[in-house]
Amino acid sequence: MLNKRIITSAILGSVLMMSALAANASVMLGGTRVILGEKDRQASIPLKNTGTSPYVVQTWVDAGEGKNKAPLLVTPPLSRLDPGAENILRIVRISGDLPSDRETVFWLNVKEIPEKSDQVNVLQVAVRTRIKIFYRPAGLAGKPDEARSLVALSVVPGQDGKGAALRVSNPSAYNLTFTGFKINGDKEQTKAGMVLPFSSSDFPLTAISTPQPIDVSYTTINDYGGETPEVAAKVAVGAAVAVQPAAAAATGSTGK
Repeated sequence: MLNKRIITSAILGSVLMMSALAANASVMLGGTRVILGEKDRQASIPLKNTGTSPYVVQTWVDAGEGKNKAPLLVTPPLSRLDPGAENILRIVRISGDLPSDRETVFWLNVKEIPEKSDQVNVLQVAVRTRIKIFYRPAGLAGKPDEARSLVALSVVPGQDGKGAALRVSNPSAYNLTFTGFKINGDKEQTKAGMVLPFSSSDFPLTAISTPQPIDVSYTTINDYGGETPEVAAKVAVGAAVAVQPAAAAATGSTGK
């Protein structure tokens, strides 16, 4: 899923007006994630200028906010994209040792920089889009589309012992991106996210005030950016319990 913000400011005469507007970027990527296999020479993703103005497009890869060094390179790093024009971004591995027993996640950054405005006293702000790149070694145990049914769940005390949290343990070699959790059938937790391979993450629960057994259902995002069928499970307090494959219930898929 892509989060972008444009902030514009204009000064007219002696009056200063500033507004913060949520908008879609003009330069659109042809996907929400990129999978780079160990045996692949490169991975690619298309982009298109759907706007009415030309843009300079700057691209780079990082290993997370504040972690600029990454053993991946994206080309072209800088290009011009006219209205309606398309281009292909290519991602290649250049150096560095990466774990061979699990996926590693990086981030593709695409910044659209508008041409200088002819109007006076106008501040233009570039829009940056970030999507995940998953480097996938060859021969990993299991399959990516099975990992969501292998998680272990438990209800634990929340941060600083206050409230409750859903602990999600990912025993697989694949990164799992959760779209959300439904608690006891009708309360959906909005704070979901990614759980790294062989790791655990705690997600605060707003539906309950103290640790207690709950019913949980969730969906994840697959390799194509689509939402997977829902998985349901009964979750106890304390020790994490693995989700049983029989608990997976197909409810249809939604592109995302």
